[in-house]
Amino acid sequence: MILTVTFVILTQFLLGFGVATRLRAVTNGYSLLGISMLIGLGLSSILPILLQLVHLPLAPQPLFAGLGLLAGLSLLFLRGQSRYLRETFSSKRLWIRLYELPFLGFWGYLLVLSAWKCAWFPNIPFDTLVGPDLVATFAVKEHTLVSSVFTQHLPAASTFSNQPFYAPFTAMQQIIYLLAGLPFGKMWLTILVVSFGLFLYADLRERIHPILAGLLITLIACSPELFSYTFLVQTDWANAAFFATGVLLLERYLTTGQRGQLVGSAGLMALACWTRTETIFFVPLGALLVFVQGFRLDMPKAFGRAILYVGAGLVPVLFWNYGFLRGYMSLPPTATLGTVHGLTNGYMGKLLAVFGSMNEQVVLKQAYWNYAVPFFLALTLLNVALFRDKRGIAVLIWIMGVYLLFGFIIQHVDGANIPYTFRRGFFKLLLLIPIYLSYSSLCSWLSDRLYSWEGRPLPVAFVNPQPTS
Repeated sequence: MILTVTFVILTQFLLGFGVATRLRAVTNGYSLLGISMLIGLGLSSILPILLQLVHLPLAPQPLFAGLGLLAGLSLLFLRGQSRYLRETFSSKRLWIRLYELPFLGFWGYLLVLSAWKCAWFPNIPFDTLVGPDLVATFAVKEHTLVSSVFTQHLPAASTFSNQPFYAPFTAMQQIIYLLAGLPFGKMWLTILVVSFGLFLYADLRERIHPILAGLLITLIACSPELFSYTFLVQTDWANAAFFATGVLLLERYLTTGQRGQLVGSAGLMALACWTRTETIFFVPLGALLVFVQGFRLDMPKAFGRAILYVGAGLVPVLFWNYGFLRGYMSLPPTATLGTVHGLTNGYMGKLLAVFGSMNEQVVLKQAYWNYAVPFFLALTLLNVALFRDKRGIAVLIWIMGVYLLFGFIIQHVDGANIPYTFRRGFFKLLLLIPIYLSYSSLCSWLSDRLYSWEGRPLPVAFVNPQPTS
């Protein structure tokens, strides 16, 4: 089992490493390692479906052969990238300061607890037991995705939930790691959390002082609800990680105009849609930012890029919900995958009530997020009051836009609700908090003070703002 799990992890990493290196979307070795694993996890989740489509059994030998082949093909992207890799992994970009060790030690402690629970505790969330894990367990047992869950149980059930038809990323990772020999198949979640944390922290410490980056990561790491889902297998943590990574790469693109960052952002958004279908409603926010950024220079090109950005998210949604579920595999006649409601009497009053309940039950619930939300609101107001500039405004648009769109989703989509849909969907907003604050003028100004006190030069890309008098 150890050899097979090691092989799976290594091939998933190499699969993402070749793609991430080719994109050149990041400039730090730690960021490259983290995003490589994220991309590898996302791309490898397509393999079980490919095996199904070419009529190969879902068994260890075809799966491992496929992973090895995909990893080998991805490594072809490394040709001509030696200079980029040398710069990215140079010692000046990887150096760890002594004052970073307490943060790393604390996060390591939390991750050990999470990994232990992933390794030794079975899956317990209801949505998982009747959804992704059920689909994965029977797929491994019967060597096919079109298992008796879909062909016998669901057609015979008078009423059932839509969990078996969730976007497939979680179920596919469960299949891969169950075939690798793990009893509960959950190690992928620990790997994803570690990879995203490595990517996020490395990215933040490029922009702001490592102490501030450490405090921001610790702020969200100490959110009880977010931490609990690092070992409770669901679709939401992975969705939030892919989504936040896509937002961060898009913010880099809006600053630098580098095409690889735009392609990477679109790809990560597609993986987020592959993880939770409702993410497609948020992707147009990114397309709008892409269009606004470029329409003055070349409107047709800006419009084309915006359309392609949305199209990248539509591909997995259309493939899974219409190509696979309704095309390759016939849905049971009792399946209802969500009904959309139109305008109703008292629409605005109901919508305002939805937002009020969202704030009361989730956003301002300290038991879920500890002090992350009030801390974010206080620093955002302070930043606006002192600096009055547009630094980080694109990320703030993401935060406000996703919040508003969730209200409309709850209002219009049958089955979407506040206690579950929005509570776990709030993970996306929570992970965007440190990203926005790291771009804010307030954190940049504080970083300047810390670097000056420390006697170190500012990072190359660092621009020091000053408070507005």
